[in-house]
Amino acid sequence: MDYQVKMVYEQADVAALVRTLDYRRRPDRNTRRAMKIAGPIFGVLLIAVAASVIAGTVSIGAFVPATFVSILISAATLLGGVALIRRGDTRGMERRSWKKYPNKGMTVTYTFFDDHFEEEDEASGLSKFQYISIRTANEDEGHFFLFATNNAGHMLRKDSFVVGDPETFAAFIQKKSAVRMDPVEA
Repeated sequence: MDYQVKMVYEQADVAALVRTLDYRRRPDRNTRRAMKIAGPIFGVLLIAVAASVIAGTVSIGAFVPATFVSILISAATLLGGVALIRRGDTRGMERRSWKKYPNKGMTVTYTFFDDHFEEEDEASGLSKFQYISIRTANEDEGHFFLFATNNAGHMLRKDSFVVGDPETFAAFIQKKSAVRMDPVEA
């Protein structure tokens, strides 16, 4: 055994994962900032347009097939506006993700061997993974994130290493998986 991490995920860990996934979608800082500002603005505009079309259609009272299509399009626009507002709300996304996280209070253990690594928890039991399954990896000030797909991966808290040194972990993962640990920039 080269490394072992034992931890209980907390809300701050899930929040870090949400921020990392957001960073992976838009690694450029200016693009992330623009989306956080523009998303809610466009969301409000979409809601305003949809509400005015629906209100105008209902106030006129002309209910013909074209009117119903207009109302359906406006309803879809309204939902799109709500989605843009919610997507720009990172803190809300962090809270919702934590609320949906099923394994609160459960100890998760990651053990890294020479040829594979294992994840073990009370709900799933023991799962074994080859290092080749790691497609990308990220690191922030308190975590390592090992991703097998765009949105599925393993989160390791740096202060929870019980075997091995977190300072050498990134080099270990790069050697075993041929994947570089990319930093997540705030």
